[in-house]
Amino acid sequence: MDFSVLGPLRIQGDEGEITLRRGLPRALMCFLLLHHRAPVSAEVLADRLWGEQQPVDAANAVHRVVSYVRRTLGAHAALLATQPSGYLLAVDDDALDAARFEGLVTRAGESSTKATAGSARDALRHVEEALTLWRGEPLADVAHYEWAAAPISRLEEMHLRARELRVDSLLTLGRHEDAVGESRALATAFPLREEFHAQLMLALYRSGRQSEALECYSSVRRYLAAELGLDPGPQLQLLERNILAQDDALEWVAPPDLEADPPAVAEKASGLEHLAPPTTLLGRDDALLELSTSLNQARARVLTLTGPGGVGKTRMALELASRVQDKPAWFVDLSVLASESLVPSAVARAVGAVIPPGGNAVEALAGTVKDSPGLLVLDNCEHVVGAVSDLVSTVQRRCTGVVQLATSRRPLRVAGEMTWPVPPLDTPDDGQVTVREASQVAAVRLFEERAASVHPGFVVDDENAEDVAAIVRALDGLPLAIELAAAHADVLTANGIRRRLADHFELLATELRDAAPRQRTLRAVIGSSVELLTDEERRFFFELGAFAGSFDLEAVTAVSATSPNQSFHLIASLVRQSLVTVTGSGQYRLLESLRAYAAEGLARELPEELVRQRHTDHFLDFMTRADEGLRTPEQQLWLQRVRVSLPDIRSALSWSLNGGAPEHGAMLTAVAAWFWTLEGLLDEAEGWVKLAATVPVADESVEAGRLHAVGRIAAPRGHLKEAQRACAASAAISRRLGDDRAAAKALVTLGLSQWAMGDLQGAAASHDEAATRAESAGDTWHHTCALVLRARTALDAGEPDAAQRIKLALTSARSGKEAHLIGLALSQRARHALLTGDPETAFAAAGECLSRWEQVGYREGRINALNLQARASIGLNRPEAAAELARQATLMAAKIGHRGGVCEGAECLASALHASGLDKDAFMLLCVAADERRRSSIPVPAAMAAEVAALTARVRERLGAEAVAIAARADFMTIEDLVEQLRTQVQ
Repeated sequence: MDFSVLGPLRIQGDEGEITLRRGLPRALMCFLLLHHRAPVSAEVLADRLWGEQQPVDAANAVHRVVSYVRRTLGAHAALLATQPSGYLLAVDDDALDAARFEGLVTRAGESSTKATAGSARDALRHVEEALTLWRGEPLADVAHYEWAAAPISRLEEMHLRARELRVDSLLTLGRHEDAVGESRALATAFPLREEFHAQLMLALYRSGRQSEALECYSSVRRYLAAELGLDPGPQLQLLERNILAQDDALEWVAPPDLEADPPAVAEKASGLEHLAPPTTLLGRDDALLELSTSLNQARARVLTLTGPGGVGKTRMALELASRVQDKPAWFVDLSVLASESLVPSAVARAVGAVIPPGGNAVEALAGTVKDSPGLLVLDNCEHVVGAVSDLVSTVQRRCTGVVQLATSRRPLRVAGEMTWPVPPLDTPDDGQVTVREASQVAAVRLFEERAASVHPGFVVDDENAEDVAAIVRALDGLPLAIELAAAHADVLTANGIRRRLADHFELLATELRDAAPRQRTLRAVIGSSVELLTDEERRFFFELGAFAGSFDLEAVTAVSATSPNQSFHLIASLVRQSLVTVTGSGQYRLLESLRAYAAEGLARELPEELVRQRHTDHFLDFMTRADEGLRTPEQQLWLQRVRVSLPDIRSALSWSLNGGAPEHGAMLTAVAAWFWTLEGLLDEAEGWVKLAATVPVADESVEAGRLHAVGRIAAPRGHLKEAQRACAASAAISRRLGDDRAAAKALVTLGLSQWAMGDLQGAAASHDEAATRAESAGDTWHHTCALVLRARTALDAGEPDAAQRIKLALTSARSGKEAHLIGLALSQRARHALLTGDPETAFAAAGECLSRWEQVGYREGRINALNLQARASIGLNRPEAAAELARQATLMAAKIGHRGGVCEGAECLASALHASGLDKDAFMLLCVAADERRRSSIPVPAAMAAEVAALTARVRERLGAEAVAIAARADFMTIEDLVEQLRTQVQ
């Protein structure tokens, strides 16, 4: 058994880790470990566990906690014995990390008193072994107990003593540059401990950096004066005087046994056998096979794994290294190096090279390795990439048997280098996720594994699969972020973690103190990359925080106010430094965590309002062009472009309409209305339109556009009177301004709402005027649209030239080659065929219409086409096929919030069911649809009014008295209930 308290309590047995429940059980175990091999009475334990809040029967309460601990220890329960004087935990010093830690530090201190290289190396060995035991805050589970304060303080003091001894040993061995990095970190972290400043000053002086040593003294003097009103102590003052005098006593004297000592291996670099990863690697099998083959066959003598912080480069490098055959391997963690000058000596010591005093580390390395085979793993190169590149080039040239594997957030840029960007893990697709689907996705499996490590028994199941999928999607499949999120599974449900991801950086932190400081929080991981940027790159990166989704170079240039050439070079640099990702479509994007960090920097360090104004201006211009493009043969291309940009359009709307630039927001709302209609995003669109209606607008042309957007969205939502009022007002303003183009747009939608309300005469007048004004303005699309809709009105009104109008409209639409208008014209041909008793022609025309609208994803049109096909199928005596088509139409209408479409689909389905003899179900549908039409003021379209009325009468007649009971039941059923029933039937 092995017990660890230098961090959260950990108990390890031969059969694996034993997990004690948090709270009292861990507190009891920690207290007994502090007093191991000595009995502790129940009274003392009760006092330590509950203090003044003692339970009624304290002795029995202690016994219950002890019993639980024994059950959890299982086969090792005998270690916790009951004696007359109390409870005894029979654990030897060797089984307790704190006892081993104290022993190692004590031996290191004893060794350091001898002025020999051997004793200094012994001290280093003891210290390094001790520091590997230190996993974080000692006794972390009981830090809030008063009785833990003294032992925690003693252990922390001993930890600092160990690190001080390490620096002393480095100075004794002449490793002054290494001592600089170590002591600088300590002096920064513990500015009141003067011994660390003294070590740093001496290390700097012996490294030939006298001015830096003196600046170090000045810095600590200023700090002590500001914080405590004190001067540095006598030791530091004397050291400053000696440095100024360049006193010979400060010079390093090599220990007499230094050259005779066996080669030293860097304490921060080791063979891979000491670096077995504690967790499994998921989702990298194919890449590992390919890359390990390249390394084994030396197809790549320099392989650099690149990628953003937290993507798993180090973990993958270790796994790759373990698969390299017949080569000794050396691992060097360069993250601990504070200066590029330390790189050669760190790598040289890793391969066992002896660097004589004043000698050249690179020469020592090359002389030791020569042509021998080997694998050199250089981890975390990004902050010392210049020195690493030089060293890698030298090793490649002079040590021809060595294969080099590097990890870096940016490439090394050396000849012969093969770079392999480590991608995030795969995540589930959007939409509903089943447990079976989730279990096959690497990101979900990683979350499950890490969550189970803190919450035993955690599994992805039917209840949490969707939440886990959403979590890993929100974290872009970034392994470190997933692990940090999953670490909260012991206190939060998956849904709780998902809800708290709104603040990535607040949640994503680890309690594992053995994690490197740069990996304890997601903020630190990203910050360490951003620190490496130039001032220009950092500003540019923060400006990218304005984007909510992916973006192209045109958008980047506009938002950053740079030239196209500048923006290209800056974006290329950030891509190469793993801060920006290139998408498959040639766009760029920031991983969500990087975007959040950039947005923080934008708000903190730049004129955010100016950048967001440029962002809004760009997407207003883009959406204005898109509004035109969506009415051309390139409609499908523009639809895809807008879909990609939708997150940023939403972001621009939110910023501008909530006070940033209200008039720009109203304009953006107006030009986005047609896209929302085509996409069927009516619920979302209604929210933006309502928000836009609340902001002040001074420009009348903007007001006309805003009013048209209200009508354009209200009409398919079934708010026909609102649509009519808004479009009439928009047309009136545009007429007054002499803007025929804007007037034609408003009149097209006005006529559409009039037609839906049964005002065929008004619809005909609006569309006639729209056609005239559009033609005058040279607006071919709205001219054709007005012709098509005018043909529809003529058909419904029984005008004698309806067939000719439809033919003319279809010819005009086909000449424009725009799928939406061609589909709209084809739907009139289908309707005409139905009215003239030609279901075959109707079905064929509706099918082509459906195909056209499916090309562009026009869901409102697809609803109409499906209903037309259903009605044609009834005429062809295929009622079952008709019912299925009508069900699809009804559910699609419900999905996009098209209430008129839901009613029409229900009525069409009722007709199909009636044709199959299912009159009870048909009558229920008719009753519910009629009630919804009355409630929401959506009349039956004029062309179908007689058909629906006749169908209702036939079904009621067949049912007789039973129709009354069905109608009564229908009073308690909403259209939403109906849709849910249909959805269940389909499933």
